[in-house]
Amino acid sequence: MQHIHQKKTCTSTQIAKHFSVGKSAVTALVTRLFDKGFIERIRDKEDRRIVYLTLTEAGTELVEQTEKELYQVIREKLGHFNNSEIEGYIKALEKLASLMSNNKEHSPKNKP
Repeated sequence: MQHIHQKKTCTSTQIAKHFSVGKSAVTALVTRLFDKGFIERIRDKEDRRIVYLTLTEAGTELVEQTEKELYQVIREKLGHFNNSEIEGYIKALEKLASLMSNNKEHSPKNKP
């Protein structure tokens, strides 16, 4: 839901590629989220095979509330660290993200 929230509109295939998971797994999750009223499916007018996913108002509220609660917990926990420790933690996370991104670009799936 967070990915859909950031992109505003995307397809199951785009989600599967982004997270390197099977389309069937995404489709099953999308169906559950649709049944709960968190996402909408919108068929492309030109090509009915393409289905765009967007968040409903309830889905948007859930994502925003979850983010707010997560940030509050993180803020409380970071209060136990000094600025130097926080900066080191952020740098380590940035390095990890960079390594993961580079690894994804060089994975066998992405070779021509």
